[in-house]
Amino acid sequence: MRGNFRSGKRWLKAEMHAHCNLDPQDYGISQYSPEQLIRAAAGQGYEILSITCHDVNIWSEKLSDYARSHGITLIPGMEVTTERTRHTLVYNIDKGPESLDTLEKIRKLSREEALIVAPHPFYPGRTCLRGYLEMNPDLFDAVEYSGFLVRSLNFNRRMMTFSKRTGKTVLACGDIHHLWQLGKTYTWIYAEPEIQSIVYAIKQGQVRIETTPLTWFEAAGWWATALCRKILPANSPPRSVPSDKIENGRRFGTSQERMESQSIHVGQ
Repeated sequence: MRGNFRSGKRWLKAEMHAHCNLDPQDYGISQYSPEQLIRAAAGQGYEILSITCHDVNIWSEKLSDYARSHGITLIPGMEVTTERTRHTLVYNIDKGPESLDTLEKIRKLSREEALIVAPHPFYPGRTCLRGYLEMNPDLFDAVEYSGFLVRSLNFNRRMMTFSKRTGKTVLACGDIHHLWQLGKTYTWIYAEPEIQSIVYAIKQGQVRIETTPLTWFEAAGWWATALCRKILPANSPPRSVPSDKIENGRRFGTSQERMESQSIHVGQ
């Protein structure tokens, strides 16, 4: 365990988009508990993690303390369904998914201490924001560089063009559904190992991203697992999350101004 946190700003390895077996819409794809995910991330040197289950916030003081005992700051977050089918990552907002199911509702609840991110925004599929992001660029603090890519197929390119045009922070995430995805695509954040400092650092663009494309074998295996689970829901029904596992996130204090610079390093 790495229970002793070092204070002061430094580069922290982060995964801000991950799922686990408490996700009610994951159909059993993620075959590991939050604690297993935390231990696996700690083993690979991560110091920041957000478990962003679909439409449920599993963050709790107990789980946060467990993460901290492994050297990890756990960020409250959810991947909420907006505009009926479109996914949006929200962090540090203490409301349930029913209060966040449209972009307009998120806009009204967003504060300086909250973070709003567009996941895999220009990928094909009805869960991706695409035009909704183009119509609401001011709502989002960052856009995701998704780890689901192979060398000859990368749907992140349009997102990078959007980021350059709008100045949005790029946050690299693995969209973790399997533990083997850890360590392939992730972000370094220059911050103190505290929630408030991390949120503000992302908003200020104090990040570097790293990514290693999946092999075609890895990509095919991911999709095969997802497809089988969703085609055969009777074998892996959506989980109902025990109420004692759910605790809404918290908000934190003062504002800071956005800094202009952003450093991005993308592997080939």
